[in-house]
Amino acid sequence: MGEKPSQEAGSPEHVLDSTLESVDGAEKAALDAAREAGFDEDEQARIGMAVREAMVNAVVHGNRYSAHKKVRFSVAIEDRRFIARIADDGDGFDYENIPDPLAPENLLHGSGRGIFLIRSFVDEFQVRRRAPAGTEVTLIKRRNFKDYRQVTDEEAFSVSVKLSTRQVDDVSVVDVAGRITLGDGSSALRDAVRDLVGKDRKKILLNLADVSYIDSSGIGELVSGFTTVTNNGGQLKLLGLTKRVQDLLQITKLYTVFDVHEDEAHAIKSFS
Repeated sequence: MGEKPSQEAGSPEHVLDSTLESVDGAEKAALDAAREAGFDEDEQARIGMAVREAMVNAVVHGNRYSAHKKVRFSVAIEDRRFIARIADDGDGFDYENIPDPLAPENLLHGSGRGIFLIRSFVDEFQVRRRAPAGTEVTLIKRRNFKDYRQVTDEEAFSVSVKLSTRQVDDVSVVDVAGRITLGDGSSALRDAVRDLVGKDRKKILLNLADVSYIDSSGIGELVSGFTTVTNNGGQLKLLGLTKRVQDLLQITKLYTVFDVHEDEAHAIKSFS
């Protein structure tokens, strides 16, 4: 993303291209600011995800990846509050009428999940229309005073997703490691599931024990994979969720949609 934004009041606004690289850069700047301001480990992760989801909305849904439209981003710490502002040049959206992703009829649809996560992870979420076009969102998170452990860059930005598939009896086990995010991470998972379905594999177990991070697009791909496999007469189950991934699925009410296991041998036996 180039120069890293300052963490002082009056932080300069950065004009970014409408790319996923800008999303990654803004997320890293937010994590750095939250870490240096003394937010605890869990709050650092929530802040990073909230900023990432807001940046994805600006790049993908607002500017639609247009090379002619920019995203304006700033981050600051003021009065023990983390404040991020993200503005796009798009046509705007009616955020008050976004479908409720927790409604039973919407659980397996992706619309509104990113905004829901932002609202869940920050204390204040403000939206305003910009003139002559565009939308600006402001994310505010107040600091608590618990002891904290810093999230290192290696933890926050571990390697992009890696997948490998192995057969255990008639079950296809997909070992997933790294970050499942919009772009290469989510598309790799999608391709792996579709490849197995194309080979008429009916029993698929996703081992997520080494997944360090997942955003709303990654959650969407889990749901999409589950739907694809189910619609083709198969079963898709999850194994080894980290606390962070498990918390996300519980927040979005998707934990009960999936058959989740902690032990691989037990998971293999559970397939009918």
